[in-house]
Amino acid sequence: MQIKPIITYSGSCPLFRSLESQILNAIPLDTCEWRRTFQRPTKHVRLEAQAQQFNVEPLEKYKQGDWSILDHPILHIFVTECNDVDTYKATIREEIDAWLKLLTSYGISDWMILLVETLDIRKTKNLLPRTTVLDKIRLDFCSKNDDRCISVLNPAKFEQKSTESFRCLVQRIRFLMLTSYNRNIAKYEELIRSKREKRNHDDWDFRQYFFLQEDLALIFEKLELPTEALIQYDELDAMFSQFITHTGFNEKQQWLSYFKRPLSAFHGICLSRVDRFEMRQKIRTEGVSLLEFRNYLFERQAYLLLTCNEIPEIAKRLLGFLFSTLREVEYIKLDCQEGALCCWEFVCALEVLQLCEQAMEPNEVTCFQHCAPIWNLAKDKLYELGKLCGLLPGCTPSSEQLHIVVQLSSGIGDAPPQQQFLQAMPQLRDRSPNRKPKLSAAQQLKEALGSNQAFQKLYLELAELAISTYKHVTRLRSARLVGLDLGKFYCALNEPHKAVGFFTDLLRELKAENWHTLSSQTLLELANCYRKMGDSLAYTKTCSSISCCAELETLVRTFYFDEFLKSLKTLNTTLSAQSSMENANYCVLEDHFRIVDIEVLNSNPIIQDDHLLVQLKVESLYPRGIVAECIKLCYELHVTPELEAALQQDVPLVPSKNKECTSRLKVSLQLFYKQDSSLTCASVVCDTPKTKQPVRRTSSTKRKLSPSVQADFTNIVQAENISLQPGTNIVELKGKATRVGRWQFKQLCLSMSSLEFLSEHLQMNEQSSSFEICTKPASATLHFKTLVAGIVQPINLHVAGGSFIFPADAKITLRCSKNLRIRQTMQPDDPGYGNDATFENVLLVPLLQFKSFEERSIPLEVLTDMPGRKVAKHHEHHITLSCPWSRNELQIPVEFQPAMEATCRLHTCGTQKFLQVIMKGLDAQLLLQQAKVKCDVPGVRLLDLNPDPQQPIEIHKSLTVTYLYEIQVEPLKAEHELPIVKVHFVVKYATVSQPQVWRNYGCAFDLVDYSTLFKLQAQLEPNELCRLRTVCNLNLKITKVNENPYVDLMYEVLNDQNLWAVCGRSAEMGVVSMKDVDSHSISLDVMPLSTGFLPMPSIRLSKYTAGGKSKTDGHSKVHPFPPGQVYNSTKSMQIHVIASVSGEQ
Repeated sequence: MQIKPIITYSGSCPLFRSLESQILNAIPLDTCEWRRTFQRPTKHVRLEAQAQQFNVEPLEKYKQGDWSILDHPILHIFVTECNDVDTYKATIREEIDAWLKLLTSYGISDWMILLVETLDIRKTKNLLPRTTVLDKIRLDFCSKNDDRCISVLNPAKFEQKSTESFRCLVQRIRFLMLTSYNRNIAKYEELIRSKREKRNHDDWDFRQYFFLQEDLALIFEKLELPTEALIQYDELDAMFSQFITHTGFNEKQQWLSYFKRPLSAFHGICLSRVDRFEMRQKIRTEGVSLLEFRNYLFERQAYLLLTCNEIPEIAKRLLGFLFSTLREVEYIKLDCQEGALCCWEFVCALEVLQLCEQAMEPNEVTCFQHCAPIWNLAKDKLYELGKLCGLLPGCTPSSEQLHIVVQLSSGIGDAPPQQQFLQAMPQLRDRSPNRKPKLSAAQQLKEALGSNQAFQKLYLELAELAISTYKHVTRLRSARLVGLDLGKFYCALNEPHKAVGFFTDLLRELKAENWHTLSSQTLLELANCYRKMGDSLAYTKTCSSISCCAELETLVRTFYFDEFLKSLKTLNTTLSAQSSMENANYCVLEDHFRIVDIEVLNSNPIIQDDHLLVQLKVESLYPRGIVAECIKLCYELHVTPELEAALQQDVPLVPSKNKECTSRLKVSLQLFYKQDSSLTCASVVCDTPKTKQPVRRTSSTKRKLSPSVQADFTNIVQAENISLQPGTNIVELKGKATRVGRWQFKQLCLSMSSLEFLSEHLQMNEQSSSFEICTKPASATLHFKTLVAGIVQPINLHVAGGSFIFPADAKITLRCSKNLRIRQTMQPDDPGYGNDATFENVLLVPLLQFKSFEERSIPLEVLTDMPGRKVAKHHEHHITLSCPWSRNELQIPVEFQPAMEATCRLHTCGTQKFLQVIMKGLDAQLLLQQAKVKCDVPGVRLLDLNPDPQQPIEIHKSLTVTYLYEIQVEPLKAEHELPIVKVHFVVKYATVSQPQVWRNYGCAFDLVDYSTLFKLQAQLEPNELCRLRTVCNLNLKITKVNENPYVDLMYEVLNDQNLWAVCGRSAEMGVVSMKDVDSHSISLDVMPLSTGFLPMPSIRLSKYTAGGKSKTDGHSKVHPFPPGQVYNSTKSMQIHVIASVSGEQ
């Protein structure tokens, strides 16, 4: 069938025929831009054309509105080679005018005037004419459309010079053809629309409308616009389905009778026909059946989709095409042979699958997604045909069934002649040349219906392809259902070992998705397979599972329960297979029992090495009672879900406060609009990447028929020989709490003969499934505040029993360091309350009737001696505890600070010496009495200068008490004989709260440098009339009191610069020598700087050592005298300074 746009020619017809081949061949050599109307996208198309002599008949149809765009001329050309103006005026102009008027009368505006020049004007005339024929034509007919008149040199006579003009001619023809298409397509669409609106009229015929709209689709296809051509076929498809399904067959739709023909032939689709429009001619002339019309419509759609490289779309449309066609056949009640439609569906499915197989790549998931259900459909239809024709395993076709096979083979027909145009498509994969080409779909079906072996081979092949394709696109649930059919087929072939795998996979999927009834039916199939295979262990496990299926009838359950018990006795040895193997002697406990509750009966806390009691509530699903030889429940250390996820993924823990945020899905709204901006679809999508997909299909989960992991049964509670009746049973499990920690129940194991039923997981909340075994250590601590030395201080011994079990004679031993004593707290009315003898260095504290986890506080008292001298740090002691629960002793440091401290100072008055003892209170309120000093050095006597107190002296913090004593040393006892004099000070003290309990406090002082070596006297002259800013004489006298080795002395005047000024450059200090003299006098000039009673300038006397001549001893050295060796008799003297005569202040 030739589909090319028609171009008509008029005028000089022989001339155009001479140019026809060149013009028609040049038009498709290049593409051109087609700017379409109604804001449709611009396309680049390649045009072809065919030429016909001008005829009025198509124009008559166009004018009447009964025209086809295929037969309608797209462009009209008037050709002339007139080069003489006079000739043009005489004849040609009238011909053109009559031609244009005729076109205008039919409403045609797509025309062109072609002037072919055969005379070279430049050679014949020296001067160019004023006007040419081309100018005249444009002036007469193309004043508004000068582009519709074009001249060209005759290529036959001017081959080299005509190239450019001929190229312009071809471009103009292309442009005018596309312009004409814009206009004609718009009119043709209006015609189609008007015909469609009359579809409810009595004389309306769908076949005529079909050809009308298909012509437009063919034009689009010819213009290389397969998408728009496909739209036309889709509209026809929808309209035809609407007529049949919604209108039905009635008197108004008489055209439906053309399609209501018996289905004597039920050929399937063929996507590789030699003549693609063979069926179109048959529809137009003879009439076709519904299946043939539907086949043609789908073939045209498939061809256009193949042209667009949309092969997955062909597979996607196939199922809808098949089901809608079957529904239409049912609506119009077509007569057909039994099995005919199955044959038609099978051939159609296999034809599309062969096409997709040539085009699909292994990683192309989209096409596989649509092919998987087609493989399944082909498998199902082949099974129906095999059942009809007696080709199933174990069947032999009867004569009647053989007759059906012959009739079906005749109705399928032979495959039509095929061309290999599909192999020329660039989107199809190249095949190996040595690969044997497959038979056509019709031939494969005929061969399968010919024998049982061929049928079984093809069925198995289709089933395997369906399963593998479903798995490839991750539709595991569908793959398992196909596996069910394949397993049943293998069982019919008496090959149960091949069927077991398919039944097992399906059972795992059904259990994971809680399809209990289907699981029960699959278990029955499995039991039948295992019985035929002689696998006693698997048969025993399967019978056990079947007897626990509540969806089955009671008779079936009891039968398989008896089979289970009978088979269990035949299992002589316990298998030791790994838990990951399907044939192990492990069973899933949830299939036979249901754990209702697990409760720990022990009271909290549970002590280590104590007995652990657990109450287990379990529901037996067996129809009758059984005896469990052993029930074991293991427990493991408790792990939080966050920690478990982090350990598995090796990622840091997510804080609980962010847990809610991380579990939210990123969901967004998507809106889809039509071309007219109206909403056509709305959807919700999740933007989470596939690698982090938080939501998964249930079929993606894996559930094993045997427990995936056997837990560690090191820590267990168990019970033996327990009878379990149908329904809820309460079992008490016992064990020993051997290890410490927080535990959670992990897995339950129930043993019966050679079988062990292991739970997959325990569905209980965290609180009820976890418990804690603790061994809290016992502890003993001392609680006290700031402790004061010298007085009784309270402390508390706090004993926490923890999980230790105390004996009846338990006790704690407290050992104190030196000078620290301890006792239990005594009441004031207790004997020995004020007696310090009750304090001991070692104390035994009994723990009578002390229980585990009990806490007891025992009050104690400690006493330590007060330190004799002032210390920079607190007085440190320690108490060592010996506890019954530990072999190691615990040493606790204890710090005391003194209640008071004593210091002494040595005072001098001439040659007399006085000792001042200062008692300073610190952190206690005390009473003092009977202060005494003692000196055991011969020749030294201490005189008490303190008055006798009538009452004890009270001392407390920030309060001091001073005692004064005179020291008398015999003259014969020189200082070099007694360099150190030891003095002991003793005083009695008591607390205000216990004034009757007196304790002694003593300290020792060492007296050194107590002899007076020099006496210093100062006198100011004039003494009575000392005026402000008047120079006075300060006379110093240094007198040696006792013999001493110090010869050179240095004096320094330490005056206040605001009170006195020493006159002279070096008068403030000086060196005097006391060698061979007893006294030395010094006179200084001083001047008072302030009025009033001013203290005498202070004088400091020091030891002076002159520097030597050596480098190491080249500097002079000054050493101060201790306070007791120099006596300044005028130290506290004051001078009255009056104002000067002029009144200066």
